[in-house]
Amino acid sequence: MTRNPPGYEWNLPPTSSKNENGKRTAIPLRQRLFRSPKLFSDFNTLPFASVTALVLFVILIPFMTMTTPHGGVTVDPPKVRHPVSMPGALREDAMKVAIFRDGSVYFGTDRVDVANLQQKIVERLKDRDVERKVYIRADKRTRWCVVKSALDCVRSAGILRVAFIVNQ
Repeated sequence: MTRNPPGYEWNLPPTSSKNENGKRTAIPLRQRLFRSPKLFSDFNTLPFASVTALVLFVILIPFMTMTTPHGGVTVDPPKVRHPVSMPGALREDAMKVAIFRDGSVYFGTDRVDVANLQQKIVERLKDRDVERKVYIRADKRTRWCVVKSALDCVRSAGILRVAFIVNQ
């Protein structure tokens, strides 16, 4: 039998094991070669936790810094069966009036009094590139008298085309 040079030792599984009596017994070759390797069970949790926290923080930054118009309050529009698509409402320069449940009225992102709504629309109409149409988004629980007064102000400003934004 020849000896291997240093550094070239073979990692063969043991050829014998001890039984209950403490005597050595031979392990068959097949069992020695197909034995499952021992699992590496050491897991370093500190780098894993720090990378996970970093990824979550990077994902959540846009949501934490995003501002919502109207102070985070949203309008719950009424639902209809046959809505008509209005792609003009998605334009940045579209004139939008939002009427909330409590009766507060917003023109764009600015809160306005219903009495001043006409003046704001007239100022906006001085720009010739603006579409001469107003999109009203009213909460479904808003009193009709508030919606009607806002609609009257829009009509008195000279706007004939008014669209109500609803859900399907």
